[in-house]
Amino acid sequence: MSRERRRLFDEEDDSAEPGHFGCSMLTRVQFVTRRGLPVQAMRCSLGWALHNDLEVARCCATESLTDCWKVHPERTPVVVLPGMERDEEEQPVAITVAGD
Repeated sequence: MSRERRRLFDEEDDSAEPGHFGCSMLTRVQFVTRRGLPVQAMRCSLGWALHNDLEVARCCATESLTDCWKVHPERTPVVVLPGMERDEEEQPVAITVAGD
């Protein structure tokens, strides 16, 4: 009988784009309000409070758990939420201040 040599792990597919899924501690939770309405929210499994969509977007932009922006505020990623884009056609307004 002959032995076949098989690989323990499949080879990586080079044609696939690497995924970026954010911090591994970011989870989706669902709870019911006092009025009986189901609400979905994002939560940090480490216990950090996520107050708004901007903070959730920052967690999604974090590449690994060791780069947590809550632990290291200097590593806070810059994110743009929908509706926050600047209008390119809008010209800046010049403000003149009267001198002394």
